[in-house]
Amino acid sequence: MDANYGGKIFMPPSALDEISQLEVVYPLLFKLQNDEEESSSGTKLRTHCGVLEFTAEEGRVYLPQWMMDTLRLSPGSAVEVINVALLHGSLVKLQPQSVDFLDISDHRAVLENALRRFSALTVGDMITIEYNNHEYKLNVLETQPSPSAINIVETDLSVDFAPPIGYVEPTAQSGPGSQASNSSSMANINQPTSSMAKDIRQKEDAAKGEAASLRFQAFRGAGVRLSSGADKPSSVRSYASSTADNNEKQSQDISPDDETPVPLDLPIGTLFFGYKLIPPPGSEPTDANDANEEDKFQVMRCPTPK
Repeated sequence: MDANYGGKIFMPPSALDEISQLEVVYPLLFKLQNDEEESSSGTKLRTHCGVLEFTAEEGRVYLPQWMMDTLRLSPGSAVEVINVALLHGSLVKLQPQSVDFLDISDHRAVLENALRRFSALTVGDMITIEYNNHEYKLNVLETQPSPSAINIVETDLSVDFAPPIGYVEPTAQSGPGSQASNSSSMANINQPTSSMAKDIRQKEDAAKGEAASLRFQAFRGAGVRLSSGADKPSSVRSYASSTADNNEKQSQDISPDDETPVPLDLPIGTLFFGYKLIPPPGSEPTDANDANEEDKFQVMRCPTPK
């Protein structure tokens, strides 16, 4: 179910009636807190969420499984729900919990689609997203401008990645060219140095290049210049002959049962009327010379005006 891979909960209709009588900030955001459990730092376990529907049974709320795990709740446990207002986020830093996350070809598109199901992100959350029938767990390490939780509804959010759990950085090779590589690295000191981030960017660039190669491009053929120079007849004849050869090859490749329409490519100076030319009765050539003339000029004749 999609609701299990998001950051929104189901609440009872009575909660909507009570909220409508209060002065609250929209979109509706809530803090979920477990008063019976504490984190390693001594604070109560908490997270933040939005609301998906007010269709739950009275006295109950339904949470995604990752929220239950974060708050250490079991079915039927008590949880405190408090309406809050959070700052719009500008940055979030995530850490994948498996190197399988690097197998995704376009991380940006996957995260944009997955984070639409979330209204807020809290530091310490272990959120779960689903892609291609596979679950990926992401730990929220840092949020800005608020250091604890942010609102991600209708905001431009930058996403940074920490190396996944189990990821091993490639070892640098030392050799004669190490001094030259050091000088070149000083020029790119402002660029990200994480090999994992570079791998992600390379896969995204490769996916964009493949999509661009499959995109339709018009007028990819070569043009022929019809000028008044001496090479005009030869260039026209060469183009016409090459076009005729291509048409002959295409006609050989297409089977009679193939109903797929094909473009009609004719040599320059050729007319096609959709049927074979059959001369009218009585116009047969009388001798060999007339037959040659008829073979040369098989075009549509127009009556001469009187």
